[in-house]
Amino acid sequence: MVLAGTPPSKTLLQTEMIEADLVLAVDGGFNGFQKYKLQPDLLLGDMDSVTMNEEPLEYLDLPDQDRTDLQKALDYVFKTFSIQSITFLGGGGVRTDHLLHNLHICASIDPAIKIIFKNEISLDKDISIEIIQRITPQCEFDLRVREATILSVLPICDYQGLNSEGLKWEIKNKDRASGFISQSNQTVKDDPAFRIRSGCAYIAVYQ
Repeated sequence: MVLAGTPPSKTLLQTEMIEADLVLAVDGGFNGFQKYKLQPDLLLGDMDSVTMNEEPLEYLDLPDQDRTDLQKALDYVFKTFSIQSITFLGGGGVRTDHLLHNLHICASIDPAIKIIFKNEISLDKDISIEIIQRITPQCEFDLRVREATILSVLPICDYQGLNSEGLKWEIKNKDRASGFISQSNQTVKDDPAFRIRSGCAYIAVYQ
């Protein structure tokens, strides 16, 4: 699902399109497809931030202004398809409030569904991509990362009993309510493990 934040590069977009069973553009997320002469399976939204230079193969107008395009798109997707995982591109980069709202909205999605955001970063030569994955008790956290990778916990909503194995500063049975912060932590081995007792948190990895 491609949102209207900073458009992904052609390489990232094509890679994710190959791996996906269904490719959706949400409103202004279609602009990147047009730029690269690519087509999503479906464009949906209220069409207030898309520049329609080319007609999509199929589109669905969702005009409700009381809800975000992401909320409307998710409602349609869950009513129409059986979903096991969603990868979001273009979910951040332009405005911080949009990214935070997107993460907040996705925190309430069925905890058995894998949720991943991928945002490319161009300001730091040492970091090229930010990958944010939701962790819940019902969905195994299996993000593959290398040793010496920087990561942080994003406490968007309530959670209890967050634990890690494989970090420089291990996370041991931490709760959001305690004010716990884990920023710019570092992996000391490949593919560290995370567990959470209840609620959900986001792990942001920088590679």
